[in-house]
Amino acid sequence: MSMNVNDLFLSNHLLKNDSKMSGRLLGLCEKIVSAGSKVQNSAAKVAKLIIETNILGPIVFCTPEIGKWSTVGGLGVMVDELSLELAKFGQTVVVISPYYEKNKNNKSGYLADDPAGFKYIDNISLLADREYVIGVHEGVVGKVKQVFLHNSDIFPIPYVDTTPDNVIRQIAVFGKACLEYCCAREIIPSVCVTNDWFTGFVAAYAKSCFGATFKGTTFLHICHNLAESYEGRIYPEPRHGNVERIHQLQRDWLVDPTWSK
Repeated sequence: MSMNVNDLFLSNHLLKNDSKMSGRLLGLCEKIVSAGSKVQNSAAKVAKLIIETNILGPIVFCTPEIGKWSTVGGLGVMVDELSLELAKFGQTVVVISPYYEKNKNNKSGYLADDPAGFKYIDNISLLADREYVIGVHEGVVGKVKQVFLHNSDIFPIPYVDTTPDNVIRQIAVFGKACLEYCCAREIIPSVCVTNDWFTGFVAAYAKSCFGATFKGTTFLHICHNLAESYEGRIYPEPRHGNVERIHQLQRDWLVDPTWSK
């Protein structure tokens, strides 16, 4: 059986179970690689191999708010700071968020004036209760690829106060759009981090609508606020119609039979 250098480190019990020691090892490897010609080629090759085999692969954040563009609370700040720090460590990071028709200052077209140079790239289409066309805008900030998805009807403002069927429509369209974008760009995340109730359908759609495409992706969902008024619980009434036709997921995935307790 053949083993490479990284396999030898992985089989080392102490390194495997001591995050501080393994972190120091990676830090030392980065110093060796950055030294360039000052170190022997063999040492640099080993260090580079260890770094490369410990990179996670693409990390994709799906978030309803992000940074200066749409932050409402701590969620947008946390995702912004965490994504930038991960990129500094050499990870490939993509953040996907709605491009709202109007931001918190009631301004439209705010990406056009951004110094990051965001550009409209193309459209993606998806099906929910009907076909939706989503405009894709991309830019790079601090080595993080920032992706904004635009549809003025679906994403008018952050956390718009609307009817339950429209809320379902928003999170269904955003959930599918995030995954359709990844497919269109051939980005298969090693980790997909979804944030709060707005992104709750992403993992469900990856499991039920995209075959084996995201079979190797780990989905990590973060609940930023579990207050009763902010947990994503929705109470549709008969006048709102059959919401299953919108989200197209298994009903028992979404209905909590003990909700009254």
